[in-house]
Amino acid sequence: MDKKYIYRSENYEIEFTLNDWAERSKISVLTKSKDTVIFTVVNSGKEIPDSDFLPLTIDYDEKFYAGGKIFGSRFIRREGKPTLTSILNSRLIDRSIRPAFLSNFRCQLHIVNTLLSYDPESDPAVLALLGTSFALHHLGLDWLGPVAGVRVGFDGERWQINPKNDLRSGLLAEGVVSGTINKINMIELEGKEIEEREIINALKISFSEIQKINSFFQSIEIEKNKNVPNDYPSKENYNFYLEAEKILDKFLEEKNISLQKVLFSQDEGDKGWQSVISSLTEYDFGEITPYVLNALQKKFKRVFQDTILKEKIRPDGRKLTEIRKISAELDILPRVHGSAIFKRGLTHILSTLTLASPGEELILREIEYEGSRHFIHHYNFPPYSVGELGSSRAPSRREIGHGELAEKALRNIVPSQEEFPYTIRLVSEVLSSNGSTSMGSVCASSLALMAGGVPLKKHVAGISIGLAYENDQEYELLTDIQGPEDFFGAMDFKVAGTESGVTAIQCDVKIEGLNIEQIESALDRAKDARLKIIDYLNTIISQPRSKLSPFAPKVEKVKIDSFKIGLVIGSGGRTINDIITSTNTKIDINPDGLVYISGDNLEDVCLAKNWIKIISDSLQVGEIIKGKIIKILPFGAIIELAPQKTAFLHISEIADRRIENIEDEIKVGEEMDFLIKNIAEDGKIYLSLKNVRRE
Repeated sequence: MDKKYIYRSENYEIEFTLNDWAERSKISVLTKSKDTVIFTVVNSGKEIPDSDFLPLTIDYDEKFYAGGKIFGSRFIRREGKPTLTSILNSRLIDRSIRPAFLSNFRCQLHIVNTLLSYDPESDPAVLALLGTSFALHHLGLDWLGPVAGVRVGFDGERWQINPKNDLRSGLLAEGVVSGTINKINMIELEGKEIEEREIINALKISFSEIQKINSFFQSIEIEKNKNVPNDYPSKENYNFYLEAEKILDKFLEEKNISLQKVLFSQDEGDKGWQSVISSLTEYDFGEITPYVLNALQKKFKRVFQDTILKEKIRPDGRKLTEIRKISAELDILPRVHGSAIFKRGLTHILSTLTLASPGEELILREIEYEGSRHFIHHYNFPPYSVGELGSSRAPSRREIGHGELAEKALRNIVPSQEEFPYTIRLVSEVLSSNGSTSMGSVCASSLALMAGGVPLKKHVAGISIGLAYENDQEYELLTDIQGPEDFFGAMDFKVAGTESGVTAIQCDVKIEGLNIEQIESALDRAKDARLKIIDYLNTIISQPRSKLSPFAPKVEKVKIDSFKIGLVIGSGGRTINDIITSTNTKIDINPDGLVYISGDNLEDVCLAKNWIKIISDSLQVGEIIKGKIIKILPFGAIIELAPQKTAFLHISEIADRRIENIEDEIKVGEEMDFLIKNIAEDGKIYLSLKNVRRE
């Protein structure tokens, strides 16, 4: 029999229904708000006691029918690989749920959230997170949950909880915050240079609602589920752990290995502690071998935490607030439209810029969003970046997520297509990785954009803040975390922004969560570091270059009367195809009459632009137009503006002085700018050259 529970807030209502739809699974839940419906199913597998991480897999599946759509390939018409939104939502839920599990929980868990019905007024990502938490809580797990999350948006005056999806595009900032009833454990935020104090306001408002939802979850009586055991580790495995710790201590003593000296070697990277792991794997301890390796990881973590908290030193010898040595270089690659390499310690990122015509934008067809993006950022993390063997394959969830984070950090600073009529693609190649590659990608990409002449008003930089944590009174923040600090630390708090404010945040924790005071301190620490990095970036390049790469396409735009689009296209597309073929250009026409013309040669682009303006009667007296001199007469010259369309330049309009010989001033075949002096009623166009030269 279905059991229904309803959470009511001031501006929304969520209905949770325990049902038997997936009767052979451990539990299934239907989560509904307005007409958005999420179906959540949880299954558990065997215990993996020797694993050093929680074997949790979370999927978020979009069904096209949920939005009343038939998408997919023309010849398949069904769901294929996960969409970008599906991957990002899966990661968001994972990062919210994972910290709530106890460190010794090693049971395989697979959670599937399926979007069955989509209503733009209700956010499916947050519903899937809540449905996941509700389902896990009703399994009766021994964990730190339940976990709740809310979407929060800023309209410039106040923060709103769970704003409508169709209003989110107009917000100055928006994101998702999650946590337990005691702590905030995940932040995903994008903004248009938002001040840190406003972010704290958002977190306070969000956390208040998170606590209410968690209180609602806790008020529901549940029974311990016998299908998912709670005694982790089991008695047998617990004995293995005890024996493994004894074997490890004996091994370290015999080999005279000090974990503290190995880990805090004053050198950046993980060679020291990885060498201990390598030497340990040379020995065969039988079936207990994986437990010994697991015990070593735990002991390293304890040494890491205790040393930082007591001695205030870091593995590579830096101060707690110190950034690793940074360096950068522009124009690494000669033929790309912009390039830069950014190094922060052993983390090295190469970012490249590609400019293309507006028609090359990314087309997205997803349940929650149909449209296009003119700014794209991709991130690649090849195995060689960490010194490993392996071939490059399709981008992983992590690569997609990191690429999207860097894109969020930059896209509110990148000019609109109206300001800069190009499609912009950035690719960040991780050449060497030792922590915070996503934030390094932001810095490298900011440099590449300016080097390529994209009119950024200011630099964007990113930094990651870590945490050594014992309790809320004993902890230390770590600026610019590197490998061991990321691996053994309790937090990865990534913050990107300009000198004026924050553009993106992504916070993950390995503990229950953070309080507001800790978050505020982390934001302040990140701001100090970000401003230092921006100061350095400005020494490399402080403003965008005035000219684009000679290898970048040339793009011109013209606005015509939308009612005359048909004249430009012509019967069966004949006219526009003639223009494209004759000028070797690409033409994109928007429904509002904005026309983009792009090509490799500026003269061809200008010729196509003139042609379109002439066809659409868009030429105006006083504007500058490019033309080619095709004939010189005793009293002037004939100027070709477009095929079969000429204008007249009178001798008196060539220069401010008397001219004896026209050919001393202009030559047949020359292309130059002219000013439209007059357009007669019969359509004849009269030009001036002297007015342009005078300017």
